[in-house]
Amino acid sequence: MTAAGLGLNKFCYAGLIAAHKNKTPITDDTATKIIELVEQFKGWSSVKGSRDNAENFMMGISEEELYNTPTAEYVHRRSGFLHRKLTVYHVTFYACADLRNVEVMETLLEMVRRDNKTLDVFILMQVMRCYLHSGDIERAHKIFEEYMKSGKQAMVELYVTLAEGAMVGYTPKGMQLALETLENMTSRDFFLSPKMGNDLLLVAAGEKTGGYTMANYARDLMQARKIIPSPPSVEAYYNGLKKRKHRSQDFQFSLMLPYPQSGDLSGKSLSLNMSE
Repeated sequence: MTAAGLGLNKFCYAGLIAAHKNKTPITDDTATKIIELVEQFKGWSSVKGSRDNAENFMMGISEEELYNTPTAEYVHRRSGFLHRKLTVYHVTFYACADLRNVEVMETLLEMVRRDNKTLDVFILMQVMRCYLHSGDIERAHKIFEEYMKSGKQAMVELYVTLAEGAMVGYTPKGMQLALETLENMTSRDFFLSPKMGNDLLLVAAGEKTGGYTMANYARDLMQARKIIPSPPSVEAYYNGLKKRKHRSQDFQFSLMLPYPQSGDLSGKSLSLNMSE
């Protein structure tokens, strides 16, 4: 019986691919099975197209949100950020980035090009992540630069993807690129969302050596936008500061934390004494 006969849609294939990606331990044939599922989906999609559920849209819920795909938080973006017909490719490229499998990712790129499909911004983000997580900063940076020079609308997510991924391994070159990327982003009047700011601060705070410049800059950007840092990012940043002996022992670290809306604590700042 064919996949179409079984009633599998693109979200079923996306779920199967995600299941293979999340399976532990990762086996030698994981990548092969993922590619096979993409090929099966291509055969299915040529027989039967996928239609969005009208009832879900009436409720204000997209199928991406309903099935909790990696694209769920971006589904309402416009300007070519997300081509919803590429759902299976979205999940597969996302899996490749998490698995750090450049070979499969590049195979997928060839498949997309052979099918004359246009890469959207989400897929470009995953291609960059895959290279960055594999330590290939140059190729990820090249993709970023080519997009920025293409005349297409610049996206803050691309800046954040490059900055966050460049910090993998905390190499001097990567940390410098991350800092320059955020400075360039700021100069173009792009701003971090609370999630972006917290994600960047949490990663930057993991730097064990160096001047902690990236973490301080991420914190400053958040403070400038009055973004309340999450407890994990505050703790990570604070612990990183404590380990730096050259800082003043009486350094006071003040950040606004989300206290419960009751009593006299609401909205007050937390001061962490660095003399501990």
